[in-house]
Amino acid sequence: MVRRLIVMRHAKSSWKDPNLDDHERPLNKRGRRDAPMVADAIFERGWIPELILVSSSKRTLQTLEGMSHRMGKTPFEVRSGIYHATVIDLMGELEDMLDNGTTMIIGHNPGSEILVNHLSGEWHTMPTATAVLLLHSGSSWSVEAVIRPKEIA
Repeated sequence: MVRRLIVMRHAKSSWKDPNLDDHERPLNKRGRRDAPMVADAIFERGWIPELILVSSSKRTLQTLEGMSHRMGKTPFEVRSGIYHATVIDLMGELEDMLDNGTTMIIGHNPGSEILVNHLSGEWHTMPTATAVLLLHSGSSWSVEAVIRPKEIA
């Protein structure tokens, strides 16, 4: 079996209520539209995760909820350490990823972009709801594909 990692940035969040703490910001209309669309694209490409690590923020949890029609039975773990994480924090969270199979991490920027760069040496811009598939081979990771909502809409 192959070791794969899907790094996903949460879907578009709302800035409508300036009194909300950043951690509590929900998805906006576009975010609620994009999350299920990206889930469909992930499954159509065969990137089916077997474990999901998700930030504790409202917008990441709502992103996962919006993907539940495809990922509703996938085991997931809510990780507060993913919220506003550095690349070192994210690498620590990934110590629990599957040795074989596909793990998904749903987080934030700039952490998501930095994590992809740290693992693969490649820079990929990750607008909201972008998912990047990385493949582990030997001792290195490579980017296999990128899904951006605007490119599949």
